[in-house]
Amino acid sequence: MAHLSEAAVAQITEICDRYVDEKTPLMMILSDIQKEYGYIPLEVQELVSEKTGISVAEIYGVVTFYSFFSLQPKGKYVIGCCLGTACYVKGAQQVIDKFSEIIGIKP
Repeated sequence: MAHLSEAAVAQITEICDRYVDEKTPLMMILSDIQKEYGYIPLEVQELVSEKTGISVAEIYGVVTFYSFFSLQPKGKYVIGCCLGTACYVKGAQQVIDKFSEIIGIKP
């Protein structure tokens, strides 16, 4: 989605227009875009900013704060592994390394 097609611009505009009467529409807009495209790249954030008047910095902050939003497309299946202190001490990195070895991908 490096360059937004006319169809994508129209669809994102329609999503933004759905929430024009909402007091705080950003989460709903981003959620709908994430559902539709699977991620929210910078080009889309800039378009949302243009359509809503919300700064790109604020939109980017929301997208990067919440783990359910993504800046890049993800695969069909997402494998998560806790890296909190307790999990890490108990061998979380070894679990990640083994998954990587078995599946043949890098995290």
